[in-house]
Amino acid sequence: MDSLTQIVLGAAVGEALLGNKIGNKALLLGAIAGTIPDLDVILKLFNDSPIFQIKIHRSYSHSGVVHIFLAIPFAWLSAKWSKAEISFQRWYWFWFLGFFTHALLDCCTTYGTRLFLPFTSYQVAFNNISVIDPLYTIPFLILLMVMMFFKRTTKGRKNWFRAAIYVSSAYMLLTFGLKWAVHEKFKNTLERDKIAFTELNSTPTILNAILWSGVAYNKDSLYCAEYSFLRPEVPIKWVGYPRNLQLMQAYKSDALETLEWFSDGNYFILPKGDSAMQFYTVKFGRTRFDVENPEQAFMFYTEFEKDKNGTINFKSRTPADAREGSNMKMFFNLLMQRIGIYK
Repeated sequence: MDSLTQIVLGAAVGEALLGNKIGNKALLLGAIAGTIPDLDVILKLFNDSPIFQIKIHRSYSHSGVVHIFLAIPFAWLSAKWSKAEISFQRWYWFWFLGFFTHALLDCCTTYGTRLFLPFTSYQVAFNNISVIDPLYTIPFLILLMVMMFFKRTTKGRKNWFRAAIYVSSAYMLLTFGLKWAVHEKFKNTLERDKIAFTELNSTPTILNAILWSGVAYNKDSLYCAEYSFLRPEVPIKWVGYPRNLQLMQAYKSDALETLEWFSDGNYFILPKGDSAMQFYTVKFGRTRFDVENPEQAFMFYTEFEKDKNGTINFKSRTPADAREGSNMKMFFNLLMQRIGIYK
Protein backbone atom coordinates (compact mmCIF):
# COMPACT_ATOMS: atom_id res chain seq x y z
CA MET A 1 0.00 0.00 0.00
CA ASP A 2 0.99 3.64 -0.25
CA SER A 3 3.04 5.18 2.57
CA LEU A 4 0.17 7.20 4.04
CA THR A 5 -2.00 4.11 4.46
CA GLN A 6 0.83 2.22 6.14
CA ILE A 7 1.39 5.15 8.49
CA VAL A 8 -2.30 5.19 9.43
CA LEU A 9 -2.38 1.43 10.03
CA GLY A 10 0.82 1.61 12.07
CA ALA A 11 -0.65 4.43 14.16
CA ALA A 12 -3.69 2.25 14.86
CA VAL A 13 -1.41 -0.57 16.05
CA GLY A 14 0.32 1.93 18.34
CA GLU A 15 -2.99 3.05 19.81
CA ALA A 16 -4.14 -0.53 20.36
CA LEU A 17 -0.97 -1.60 22.18
CA LEU A 18 0.30 1.57 23.84
CA GLY A 19 -2.42 4.22 23.64
CA ASN A 20 -3.67 3.83 27.20
CA LYS A 21 -0.08 4.19 28.45
CA ILE A 22 1.43 7.03 26.43
CA GLY A 23 -1.50 8.61 24.53
CA ASN A 24 -0.78 10.28 21.21
CA LYS A 25 2.89 9.32 21.39
CA ALA A 26 1.71 5.81 20.62
CA LEU A 27 0.34 7.03 17.28
CA LEU A 28 3.70 8.52 16.35
CA LEU A 29 5.63 5.41 17.33
CA GLY A 30 3.12 3.25 15.47
CA ALA A 31 3.50 5.38 12.36
CA ILE A 32 7.27 4.87 12.57
CA ALA A 33 6.88 1.10 13.01
CA GLY A 34 4.50 0.97 10.06
CA THR A 35 7.01 2.80 7.86
CA ILE A 36 10.16 0.81 8.65
CA PRO A 37 9.52 -2.16 6.28
CA ASP A 38 9.40 0.21 3.31
CA LEU A 39 12.84 1.59 4.07
CA ASP A 40 14.13 -1.02 1.63
CA VAL A 41 13.61 1.71 -0.98
CA ILE A 42 16.84 3.28 0.31
CA LEU A 43 18.72 0.52 -1.49
CA LYS A 44 17.58 2.05 -4.77
CA LEU A 45 20.11 4.82 -4.16
CA PHE A 46 22.88 2.28 -4.75
CA ASN A 47 21.36 0.56 -7.77
CA ASP A 48 18.68 2.17 -9.93
CA SER A 49 18.11 -0.89 -12.11
CA PRO A 50 14.37 -1.74 -12.23
CA ILE A 51 15.28 -5.44 -12.03
CA PHE A 52 17.22 -4.84 -8.80
CA GLN A 53 14.30 -2.87 -7.41
CA ILE A 54 11.91 -5.74 -8.14
CA LYS A 55 14.26 -8.11 -6.33
CA ILE A 56 14.69 -6.08 -3.15
CA HIS A 57 11.28 -4.43 -2.67
CA ARG A 58 8.88 -6.33 -0.40
CA SER A 59 11.47 -9.00 0.20
CA TYR A 60 13.30 -9.52 3.53
CA SER A 61 12.04 -6.26 5.00
CA HIS A 62 8.50 -7.64 4.57
CA SER A 63 9.17 -11.17 5.81
CA GLY A 64 7.21 -12.28 8.85
CA VAL A 65 10.14 -14.48 9.87
CA VAL A 66 12.44 -11.44 9.87
CA HIS A 67 9.88 -9.44 11.86
CA ILE A 68 9.91 -12.05 14.64
CA PHE A 69 13.60 -11.37 15.25
CA LEU A 70 13.76 -7.72 14.22
CA ALA A 71 11.23 -6.75 16.91
CA ILE A 72 13.59 -7.96 19.67
CA PRO A 73 16.22 -5.16 19.52
CA PHE A 74 13.54 -2.52 18.99
CA ALA A 75 11.64 -3.79 22.03
CA TRP A 76 14.81 -3.93 24.14
CA LEU A 77 15.78 -0.36 23.27
CA SER A 78 12.23 0.88 23.86
CA ALA A 79 11.98 -0.80 27.25
CA LYS A 80 15.37 0.62 28.23
CA TRP A 81 14.77 4.22 27.13
CA SER A 82 11.06 4.64 27.81
CA LYS A 83 9.98 6.25 31.08
CA ALA A 84 6.51 4.71 30.81
CA GLU A 85 5.71 1.54 32.72
CA ILE A 86 5.51 -0.76 29.72
CA SER A 87 6.85 -4.31 29.83
CA PHE A 88 9.34 -5.72 27.35
CA GLN A 89 6.67 -8.17 26.19
CA ARG A 90 4.24 -5.36 25.30
CA TRP A 91 6.98 -3.46 23.51
CA TYR A 92 7.81 -6.61 21.57
CA TRP A 93 4.24 -7.15 20.43
CA PHE A 94 3.97 -3.50 19.48
CA TRP A 95 7.03 -3.56 17.21
CA PHE A 96 6.29 -7.01 15.77
CA LEU A 97 2.69 -6.13 14.90
CA GLY A 98 3.76 -2.74 13.55
CA PHE A 99 6.07 -4.50 11.09
CA PHE A 100 3.89 -7.51 10.38
CA THR A 101 0.59 -5.68 9.77
CA HIS A 102 2.45 -3.58 7.20
CA ALA A 103 3.40 -6.77 5.34
CA LEU A 104 -0.10 -8.25 5.69
CA LEU A 105 -1.67 -5.12 4.23
CA ASP A 106 0.74 -5.26 1.30
CA CYS A 107 -0.33 -8.89 0.76
CA CYS A 108 -3.81 -7.60 -0.08
CA THR A 109 -2.48 -5.80 -3.16
CA THR A 110 -1.46 -7.13 -6.57
CA TYR A 111 2.28 -6.42 -6.39
CA GLY A 112 3.04 -9.43 -4.20
CA THR A 113 4.83 -9.76 -0.86
CA ARG A 114 7.46 -12.38 0.00
CA LEU A 115 6.00 -12.97 3.43
CA PHE A 116 7.75 -16.30 4.07
CA LEU A 117 11.36 -15.54 3.19
CA PRO A 118 13.88 -17.11 3.57
CA PHE A 119 11.93 -20.38 3.24
CA THR A 120 10.28 -19.48 -0.06
CA SER A 121 10.21 -16.55 -2.47
CA TYR A 122 6.51 -17.14 -3.16
CA GLN A 123 4.66 -13.84 -3.64
CA VAL A 124 1.57 -13.60 -1.45
CA ALA A 125 -0.97 -11.42 -3.28
CA PHE A 126 -4.68 -11.53 -2.46
CA ASN A 127 -5.47 -8.92 -5.15
CA ASN A 128 -8.43 -7.45 -3.26
CA ILE A 129 -7.42 -3.80 -2.86
CA SER A 130 -5.51 -1.23 -4.88
CA VAL A 131 -2.12 0.00 -3.70
CA ILE A 132 -3.83 3.40 -3.34
CA ASP A 133 -7.47 3.34 -2.25
CA PRO A 134 -8.79 6.60 -0.72
CA LEU A 135 -12.00 4.94 0.47
CA TYR A 136 -9.93 2.76 2.78
CA THR A 137 -7.39 5.32 3.89
CA ILE A 138 -9.29 8.61 4.31
CA PRO A 139 -12.07 7.45 6.69
CA PHE A 140 -9.48 5.51 8.71
CA LEU A 141 -7.30 8.62 8.96
CA ILE A 142 -10.14 11.01 9.84
CA LEU A 143 -11.47 8.79 12.64
CA LEU A 144 -7.98 8.45 14.16
CA MET A 145 -7.46 12.21 13.94
CA VAL A 146 -10.72 12.86 15.80
CA MET A 147 -9.67 10.32 18.41
CA MET A 148 -6.48 12.28 19.09
CA PHE A 149 -8.44 15.11 20.70
CA PHE A 150 -9.62 12.85 23.52
CA LYS A 151 -7.50 12.01 26.57
CA ARG A 152 -5.95 8.55 26.56
CA THR A 153 -8.14 7.07 29.30
CA THR A 154 -11.52 8.46 28.22
CA LYS A 155 -14.40 6.44 26.83
CA GLY A 156 -14.70 8.82 23.89
CA ARG A 157 -11.19 7.98 22.70
CA LYS A 158 -11.92 4.26 22.86
CA ASN A 159 -15.18 4.69 20.95
CA TRP A 160 -13.56 6.67 18.13
CA PHE A 161 -10.76 4.12 17.93
CA ARG A 162 -13.26 1.27 17.70
CA ALA A 163 -15.07 3.16 14.95
CA ALA A 164 -11.79 3.52 13.01
CA ILE A 165 -11.10 -0.21 13.28
CA TYR A 166 -14.66 -1.23 12.42
CA VAL A 167 -14.95 1.07 9.38
CA SER A 168 -11.54 0.15 7.92
CA SER A 169 -12.06 -3.57 8.55
CA ALA A 170 -15.57 -3.49 7.05
CA TYR A 171 -14.24 -1.88 3.88
CA MET A 172 -11.44 -4.43 3.62
CA LEU A 173 -13.97 -7.26 3.95
CA LEU A 174 -16.12 -5.55 1.30
CA THR A 175 -13.24 -5.63 -1.17
CA PHE A 176 -12.96 -9.41 -0.72
CA GLY A 177 -16.68 -9.69 -1.45
CA LEU A 178 -16.39 -7.51 -4.54
CA LYS A 179 -13.45 -9.58 -5.74
CA TRP A 180 -15.44 -12.81 -5.39
CA ALA A 181 -18.39 -11.33 -7.29
CA VAL A 182 -16.33 -9.94 -10.18
CA HIS A 183 -14.21 -13.08 -10.39
CA GLU A 184 -17.37 -15.10 -11.01
CA LYS A 185 -18.46 -12.63 -13.69
CA PHE A 186 -15.11 -12.92 -15.46
CA LYS A 187 -15.20 -16.71 -15.24
CA ASN A 188 -18.74 -16.92 -16.62
CA THR A 189 -17.99 -14.68 -19.62
CA LEU A 190 -14.85 -16.66 -20.47
CA GLU A 191 -16.92 -19.83 -20.52
CA ARG A 192 -19.65 -18.04 -22.50
CA ASP A 193 -17.15 -16.92 -25.12
CA LYS A 194 -15.56 -20.39 -25.18
CA ILE A 195 -12.13 -19.01 -24.23
CA ALA A 196 -9.89 -21.74 -22.85
CA PHE A 197 -7.85 -20.68 -19.82
CA THR A 198 -5.70 -22.33 -17.19
CA GLU A 199 -5.49 -19.32 -14.85
CA LEU A 200 -7.77 -16.38 -14.11
CA ASN A 201 -6.85 -13.39 -11.96
CA SER A 202 -9.04 -10.46 -10.95
CA THR A 203 -7.54 -7.24 -9.57
CA PRO A 204 -8.88 -3.79 -8.67
CA THR A 205 -7.68 -0.88 -10.75
CA ILE A 206 -5.81 2.03 -9.18
CA LEU A 207 -7.58 4.31 -6.66
CA ASN A 208 -10.76 2.25 -6.32
CA ALA A 209 -12.50 -1.09 -5.77
CA ILE A 210 -15.27 -0.44 -8.30
CA LEU A 211 -13.49 -1.07 -11.61
CA TRP A 212 -11.74 -4.44 -11.82
CA SER A 213 -9.33 -5.96 -14.32
CA GLY A 214 -9.43 -9.59 -15.39
CA VAL A 215 -6.41 -11.45 -16.75
CA ALA A 216 -6.84 -14.99 -18.07
CA TYR A 217 -4.31 -17.07 -19.90
CA ASN A 218 -3.39 -20.47 -21.26
CA LYS A 219 -0.18 -21.74 -22.82
CA ASP A 220 -0.76 -19.92 -26.12
CA SER A 221 -2.80 -16.78 -25.37
CA LEU A 222 -3.48 -14.16 -22.71
CA TYR A 223 -6.75 -12.20 -22.38
CA CYS A 224 -7.63 -8.95 -20.62
CA ALA A 225 -10.98 -7.40 -19.73
CA GLU A 226 -12.55 -4.92 -17.28
CA TYR A 227 -15.79 -4.65 -15.33
CA SER A 228 -17.22 -1.72 -13.34
CA PHE A 229 -19.89 -2.19 -10.68
CA LEU A 230 -21.16 1.30 -11.59
CA ARG A 231 -21.52 0.39 -15.28
CA PRO A 232 -22.92 -3.15 -15.33
CA GLU A 233 -24.53 -2.46 -18.70
CA VAL A 234 -21.09 -2.33 -20.37
CA PRO A 235 -20.35 -5.89 -21.53
CA ILE A 236 -17.14 -7.64 -20.51
CA LYS A 237 -15.02 -7.77 -23.65
CA TRP A 238 -11.94 -9.97 -23.65
CA VAL A 239 -8.94 -8.75 -25.67
CA GLY A 240 -6.47 -11.48 -26.60
CA TYR A 241 -2.71 -11.44 -27.14
CA PRO A 242 -0.46 -14.29 -28.34
CA ARG A 243 1.99 -15.22 -25.57
CA ASN A 244 4.88 -16.33 -27.87
CA LEU A 245 6.60 -18.10 -24.99
CA GLN A 246 9.04 -19.81 -27.37
CA LEU A 247 10.78 -16.46 -27.93
CA MET A 248 12.06 -16.38 -24.36
CA GLN A 249 14.64 -19.09 -24.93
CA ALA A 250 16.82 -16.79 -27.05
CA TYR A 251 16.90 -14.07 -24.36
CA LYS A 252 17.54 -16.09 -21.22
CA SER A 253 19.08 -13.82 -18.60
CA ASP A 254 18.77 -12.86 -14.95
CA ALA A 255 16.56 -9.92 -15.91
CA LEU A 256 14.18 -12.12 -17.90
CA GLU A 257 13.99 -14.75 -15.14
CA THR A 258 13.24 -12.04 -12.59
CA LEU A 259 10.42 -10.60 -14.69
CA GLU A 260 9.01 -14.06 -15.35
CA TRP A 261 8.95 -14.78 -11.60
CA PHE A 262 7.51 -11.36 -10.72
CA SER A 263 4.76 -11.61 -13.35
CA ASP A 264 3.62 -14.95 -11.91
CA GLY A 265 2.37 -16.20 -15.25
CA ASN A 266 0.64 -12.93 -16.18
CA TYR A 267 2.82 -12.04 -19.16
CA PHE A 268 3.19 -12.32 -22.90
CA ILE A 269 5.95 -11.60 -25.43
CA LEU A 270 5.86 -9.77 -28.73
CA PRO A 271 8.67 -10.01 -31.31
CA LYS A 272 10.38 -6.78 -32.27
CA GLY A 273 12.31 -7.45 -35.43
CA ASP A 274 14.80 -10.28 -35.70
CA SER A 275 16.89 -9.49 -32.62
CA ALA A 276 14.53 -8.00 -30.06
CA MET A 277 11.39 -8.79 -28.12
CA GLN A 278 9.05 -7.03 -25.68
CA PHE A 279 8.10 -8.69 -22.39
CA TYR A 280 4.74 -7.46 -21.06
CA THR A 281 3.96 -7.74 -17.35
CA VAL A 282 0.17 -7.56 -17.20
CA LYS A 283 -0.65 -8.62 -13.62
CA PHE A 284 -1.91 -5.05 -12.99
CA GLY A 285 -4.27 -5.09 -15.98
CA ARG A 286 -4.44 -2.47 -18.71
CA THR A 287 -3.65 1.20 -18.15
CA ARG A 288 -5.70 2.35 -21.14
CA PHE A 289 -9.07 0.75 -21.80
CA ASP A 290 -9.74 2.42 -25.16
CA VAL A 291 -6.93 0.77 -27.15
CA GLU A 292 -5.70 -2.75 -27.84
CA ASN A 293 -2.16 -1.93 -29.02
CA PRO A 294 -0.04 -3.33 -26.15
CA GLU A 295 2.50 -0.49 -26.25
CA GLN A 296 -0.33 1.91 -25.41
CA ALA A 297 -2.56 -0.35 -23.34
CA PHE A 298 0.01 -1.52 -20.76
CA MET A 299 2.22 0.57 -18.54
CA PHE A 300 4.83 -2.10 -17.83
CA TYR A 301 6.92 -3.75 -20.49
CA THR A 302 10.60 -4.50 -20.98
CA GLU A 303 12.38 -4.63 -24.30
CA PHE A 304 15.17 -7.18 -24.71
CA GLU A 305 17.65 -6.86 -27.55
CA LYS A 306 20.72 -8.75 -28.73
CA ASP A 307 23.62 -6.78 -30.09
CA LYS A 308 25.95 -7.99 -32.83
CA ASN A 309 28.10 -9.78 -30.23
CA GLY A 310 25.13 -11.70 -28.86
CA THR A 311 25.00 -9.71 -25.63
CA ILE A 312 21.48 -9.35 -24.24
CA ASN A 313 20.49 -5.83 -23.21
CA PHE A 314 17.18 -4.67 -21.79
CA LYS A 315 15.32 -1.44 -21.23
CA SER A 316 12.25 -1.21 -19.04
CA ARG A 317 9.33 1.08 -19.45
CA THR A 318 8.36 2.28 -16.00
CA PRO A 319 5.49 4.29 -14.48
CA ALA A 320 7.74 7.34 -14.72
CA ASP A 321 7.43 7.19 -18.52
CA ALA A 322 3.65 7.31 -18.19
CA ARG A 323 3.84 10.45 -16.05
CA GLU A 324 5.48 12.49 -18.81
CA GLY A 325 3.54 15.47 -20.15
CA SER A 326 -0.23 15.26 -19.94
CA ASN A 327 -0.35 11.45 -19.92
CA MET A 328 -1.32 11.19 -16.25
CA LYS A 329 -4.33 13.47 -16.78
CA MET A 330 -5.39 11.38 -19.78
CA PHE A 331 -5.03 8.14 -17.81
CA PHE A 332 -7.03 9.60 -14.91
CA ASN A 333 -9.86 10.77 -17.18
CA LEU A 334 -10.01 7.37 -18.89
CA LEU A 335 -10.12 5.68 -15.49
CA MET A 336 -12.96 7.89 -14.23
CA GLN A 337 -14.93 7.34 -17.44
CA ARG A 338 -14.51 3.58 -17.33
CA ILE A 339 -15.45 3.45 -13.64
CA GLY A 340 -18.56 5.45 -14.40
CA ILE A 341 -17.84 8.54 -12.29
CA TYR A 342 -18.45 10.71 -15.33
CA LYS A 343 -18.85 10.30 -19.08
